[in-house]
Amino acid sequence: MARKRIVEGLELPENLYQTPRKEPGKWRYKRPDGSFYTFAASTQDAIAAAKGLNAQFAAGAKVTRATNPQYGRLSIRRHVEDFIDEREKREPSLRNKTSWSNRKAYLRSYATLNAGKSVSQITLLDVQAWWDTLTGHAQRSRQPEFRRFFNHLLARGLCPKLDANPFSSSDAAPRVEMSAKPAKQRLRLSQEQFWLIYNQAGEKYPFLQIAMAISLITTLRRGDICDLKFDEHVVGNLLRKQINKSHAQLSKEFERRGGQADPANLSWDLDKHPLLRQVINRARELSLSHRRCPSLLSHKYKRRYKSQHRSHPYQVLPKFLSDAFAEIRDETTDTNGKKLFADVQPKHRPTFHEVRSLAGDIYAAAGFSKAQIRELYAHTDDSTTAIYLSGYGKKWQEIDIALPSGALDNEF
Repeated sequence: MARKRIVEGLELPENLYQTPRKEPGKWRYKRPDGSFYTFAASTQDAIAAAKGLNAQFAAGAKVTRATNPQYGRLSIRRHVEDFIDEREKREPSLRNKTSWSNRKAYLRSYATLNAGKSVSQITLLDVQAWWDTLTGHAQRSRQPEFRRFFNHLLARGLCPKLDANPFSSSDAAPRVEMSAKPAKQRLRLSQEQFWLIYNQAGEKYPFLQIAMAISLITTLRRGDICDLKFDEHVVGNLLRKQINKSHAQLSKEFERRGGQADPANLSWDLDKHPLLRQVINRARELSLSHRRCPSLLSHKYKRRYKSQHRSHPYQVLPKFLSDAFAEIRDETTDTNGKKLFADVQPKHRPTFHEVRSLAGDIYAAAGFSKAQIRELYAHTDDSTTAIYLSGYGKKWQEIDIALPSGALDNEF
């Protein structure tokens, strides 16, 4: 016989549970298909709702939005789901993007925090009160999708208490105030520290050495490096990569202008970049021991991880790369046996991205101009943007600058 579950002196019916953190007024209901949804209610109301749903499902009701108390006709959760459905129908490719999974989670989290609340009740002050609970970084990552979501609501006349989109970029109407962007506090990575971390990574994470070397030679970002595949990006004697961030930024810019944009497409001739060829050959050798993983970064995990974004069981994803770098960084000691960043707060320690910054410093010290380094970084301004205005195929921009012998204090 199942043990009785008592909350505030009242017995909870079957399928009704407190949330894992036992937050007051927050409940989970287990549907017949085994999935849960979370809602806010008093203990008495939650019990009544659960009993009613139990009766409906016992009578043969199917799991639909109508059987979920969060999905009332004007509930925020219902309109979040409607907005997500509409976005995915208009742009099916979103379903395969990690960033879209994150954005959906942001929207659903907002709906959960406002469970049972009607969209017609939303006010700017309410939105600002919630917005102020987020960090500046979280605000900046959420703002674009919330602007689209509130455009969706306002276009349907669902928010009569809002005079304008709270997440608008215009000052013409009231909007939420953003937290100031803090000054960058992460430490730069010196070349000496780079080599200490690089050597420390060798035994445990060989893929990390490959990633660090590629970043230092090419200045490619973490996501671009993790995307690299032998059959797709190592073309004959060339390494070619469309730059993810450049593509995203240019697409947004030219969508606003009613046109199209190609991404920055960088190409390295491996005859002119022997260090890069050396690193790619090492990545290929590592791949052979990892069931011929098609990615340049491969790693044999201690346990199997499932991810829709991993096409091979040994493929390295961006988060694992960052975590591996942080782990090795924190284990690395200097010549005196002291850990490199023991006296530095974790949030201020260099991340993998600082390898890219170090690369720029090394190229500058080797005598290359800012214009040449900007090209390597795939940074664009009004004049360079015009290079990518073609809808008739890719334009590959060959990278001519290479690290001269003697520019590095060690070797890969």
